[in-house]
Amino acid sequence: MDLSTEDNSYEGDEAALKEFLVDSKCLEPLAQWAGRFNAFDVLGIAKTEIRHSNVLAWLMDPAENHGLGDGVIRGFVDYAARNLEADDIFDDLLMDCDDFSIRREWRHIDILAVNEKEKYVLCIENKTFSGEHDNQLERYHTDVEREFPDCRRRFVFLTPDSREASEQESDWLPMGYEDVLGIIEGAMAASTPAAQQREFILEYMDAVRRNILEDRELKEICNRIYAKHRKALDLIYEYRPDTVSKVSDYCREWVRRKAESDETIQPGKEAGDKWNTTFTTGLMDRLVPRGGNPSGVFGKDGHYVYQIHVDDGGDVPKVRLQLVFNFEGLDEGPREECARVLTAIGGGIQPEFRSSG
Repeated sequence: MDLSTEDNSYEGDEAALKEFLVDSKCLEPLAQWAGRFNAFDVLGIAKTEIRHSNVLAWLMDPAENHGLGDGVIRGFVDYAARNLEADDIFDDLLMDCDDFSIRREWRHIDILAVNEKEKYVLCIENKTFSGEHDNQLERYHTDVEREFPDCRRRFVFLTPDSREASEQESDWLPMGYEDVLGIIEGAMAASTPAAQQREFILEYMDAVRRNILEDRELKEICNRIYAKHRKALDLIYEYRPDTVSKVSDYCREWVRRKAESDETIQPGKEAGDKWNTTFTTGLMDRLVPRGGNPSGVFGKDGHYVYQIHVDDGGDVPKVRLQLVFNFEGLDEGPREECARVLTAIGGGIQPEFRSSG
């Protein structure tokens, strides 16, 4: 890319950002979500499957202090009864739910609700952010049958979108988080939990809507804003202060300090992205001819840069120092000279020159 193209690109980026700032009122519909406090977001657990199972187990336990009594466990029992083809569903619908005990991670099952008095067991596998693995549903089914042979056994496969369990596990009833919210809302309407418990439950429901179900109204508002200001928002996202940006800032500061203490090192032109930091050295300036018409990160008539590249492809950014060449526009003589430099650097590897077109 030549300098004129870079300048045009910069002007286009600047114009997009100015247009977005002028139209800042478009963000006002997001205020009710952005300004809302949610303890699950603060603690960073809104997208943690095990935390959702913990909250659901707490809500399902009629002996806990949430103030909903047996409303939530009753909702789960009724859901299973009304959606299963079983001859004894009336026993389920009419049974007393006060005597349930809730077990977490019993033989690795997410939630196991046991009512020994009514000889009933409800097994829930919660797959909020993961999928099935290692025939786990079959193992759980076998464990429950072996441990509770005389009980009515119900199996629920809970996912964000009510997806079916694997074909061979037909006993598992699909259930979605929309259904769960409906059960909790019904239990809230039928009870009068204390203010503190009520606020906690409402925050949990809000976290489910935004992080699991993707709140439809919020999604539509964000889609409209993004469609209108796509370029500006892409730029803001690209240059957000993430880990890669912080590492690159450190690399640029390192180059600046080295240049202050060693006059043979010169910071390169800004690469225009958050992944690359460039610099040149006096030795390579003497070895690599100038001329032709490269620009951009190579500078005017330059043909090489040292580049510190930060790779954000994994959980931890990786930093790589590389020597980058561009011999566009060089005549045959200078190219041969550059070839000798590359051969010496590469331990005898012969360079291959390719046309930039």
